[in-house]
Amino acid sequence: MLFVRLGCSIRNNLITSSLLAVASGIAVGSAWHLPLLKRLLPFGLFLMLYPAFLDMEKTKILEVMARPLPLISAILINFLVSPVLMFGLAELFSAGMPPGLMIGLLIFGMIPGGGMGPAYTKMADGNINLAVAVSSLSLLLSLAAIPLWSRLLIGKIIAVPTLLILQYLFMIIVMPLVLAVMTRRRMIRTRGAAAFEKFKRILQSTSGIGLVLMLFIIFVLNGRFVIENPFLIARLLFPTLSFSLLLVIGSACLALATRLPHGDSAALTIGSTVKNTAIAMALATSIFHGQEALAIAVAGPLVQFPVMLGYLKIKKQAPLPNRL
Repeated sequence: MLFVRLGCSIRNNLITSSLLAVASGIAVGSAWHLPLLKRLLPFGLFLMLYPAFLDMEKTKILEVMARPLPLISAILINFLVSPVLMFGLAELFSAGMPPGLMIGLLIFGMIPGGGMGPAYTKMADGNINLAVAVSSLSLLLSLAAIPLWSRLLIGKIIAVPTLLILQYLFMIIVMPLVLAVMTRRRMIRTRGAAAFEKFKRILQSTSGIGLVLMLFIIFVLNGRFVIENPFLIARLLFPTLSFSLLLVIGSACLALATRLPHGDSAALTIGSTVKNTAIAMALATSIFHGQEALAIAVAGPLVQFPVMLGYLKIKKQAPLPNRL
């Protein structure tokens, strides 16, 4: 299938694909005004989120609860440390920054761990069950945490439509989650677990297409702004890179201090660092309608992904005693 092969190619070359999507989006957006492209964002979002939800199993979460320390640590970092850290960094580097970009940074900071967490954890030979549990529980808790942090942090800049945020969170989290759970149960019951696993692998290979599509559309919609303000966009690298690096280093040090085994250490660090770019972009484009998604596009694929690749490379080269 061409669609699946394209998705696998994008996922295996995500940095190159993301940069090409950004460059082509800027080129198109600087030449033409195409607001109707925004209607394709829900399709890109679905391609990113629905496959990730297929991994969620209640038994995996229950198994992880037998040793809850890494799960609780990841949840606390996601919902307490991350928003406060990004707020501090945004304040530090916000001089002369438009409110839209500032809000985008804050949205990215309050979003929990993303669907790519289990995939990265698998690459690092980590605890997949813990990674899925962190991702699943974080998404559910975000239904309460995101509106709360929005009022506390974004409310300092503009009026926050809390009910509208709840409505969109229901649409982009609860509905795909319910659909994925129903798909999982029906396919396993009617066609067996092997058929479901094959179906899941096919869909998960297409998640990169959704990311590239969303990046392209966001930079088309903001192409002229990027061309006219290149140094302002470059300034986003300081808070976003600091944010990802501090989360990686802090989580890894916490895992080392608590003597977590290699598998739990990888899942904790990745689950605390990798933010759900899809949900952040969906909120930015649905609620605020400005340059917010532009900041998230820089913070996520263009900064977070290279930082995570660096962590994976270090983790794979770690001496054997540190991986027990």
